[in-house]
Amino acid sequence: MARKLAKTSSSNIPPEIIEIILSKLLSVKSLVRFKAVSKSWNTIISDPLFIQNHLQSSDNTPNNNLFLRRYTNSTDRGFPLVKLEGGKIHAGGISVENIPNGYNVILCDCNGVLLLTDRCSEKKYALWNPSTRRERHLATRYELNGDYVVDHGICYDKITGDFKVVFIFATEYAIYSCNNYSWAKNKLGTKCRNIGSTGSGIFVDGATYWILGVESTNISGTQLVYFDSRTDKLKVLRMPEQLYDDKIYFLSYNIASLRGSLCLYSYNYHEKSVHIWIKEKGIHVGDNRTNWKEFVTVGYFRVRYLWMTPLCFVENKVVFQEKSIRFVSTEKTVEEFLAVDVYRGRFIPYRNSLYYPA
Repeated sequence: MARKLAKTSSSNIPPEIIEIILSKLLSVKSLVRFKAVSKSWNTIISDPLFIQNHLQSSDNTPNNNLFLRRYTNSTDRGFPLVKLEGGKIHAGGISVENIPNGYNVILCDCNGVLLLTDRCSEKKYALWNPSTRRERHLATRYELNGDYVVDHGICYDKITGDFKVVFIFATEYAIYSCNNYSWAKNKLGTKCRNIGSTGSGIFVDGATYWILGVESTNISGTQLVYFDSRTDKLKVLRMPEQLYDDKIYFLSYNIASLRGSLCLYSYNYHEKSVHIWIKEKGIHVGDNRTNWKEFVTVGYFRVRYLWMTPLCFVENKVVFQEKSIRFVSTEKTVEEFLAVDVYRGRFIPYRNSLYYPA
């Protein structure tokens, strides 16, 4: 029916008008189906720029604060969905189904594509887009003489259209290229560890970021690092200057993607205050100390668990996640506490995405 309608009604419509109409459709399922209407529609919907613009439009729509729980089990239909709406949290009741068989943990995400594994035996990995149900199984787990995985991340290179999966080990890191079906490795130049309070890599503004503990002959402490997909290198990004002040006792570093920018959170233990910085756009920033702008500082803010992290913006409020508690702060005050059962772990955004893990 759709094919017949396209032949009879769209032949006189300019292609740019058809593209505008298609771009307004938020339903990824419908767009995937419409690719079969004609070659021209398939070309439009498959264009990387269309896919990128569609994702941005979906992210900017009202009431898009939908999240996936990171864990599921054999009794679940899929990864449960959680929605933030009207100052309340609606949990459970709806799940994202058709998970690739044998996978039950979401490690991280990039442009709506998820990295999955099996929490019972983390020896296999897959990329999966829950919107399109497309999946890609990684050719093999990269082994480094029995070394353990410190952290993971996915980075999308928009120049080559390649999804790259990064595995960080103690002294090396491995990169899987979806375009080439191949692995590569590089030395870290130091020994790193997971500091426990952060999750897997955050992809934002063209790069993937981690906060890692580092140990070497010259330095020991915490570093913010990012993966540059153009060079396949891990690089160090200098954090806000306040974090290097020995007189201020910051702890519980964490990062998130907020409004398309990298957000860094830290907790001042002595003052019981939360500090949030936003990084300016651009990934090649070097050691420029003006790249961070303090977004908000909230005083008289007590945290119960050190891995609390910024989750999303709801209007002019920042929602924090701390196990079963959500903190909502705005105008440098703590307004309310939202409770929800977050058993089975933290949340990641659910995004209407046309990106394929291939």
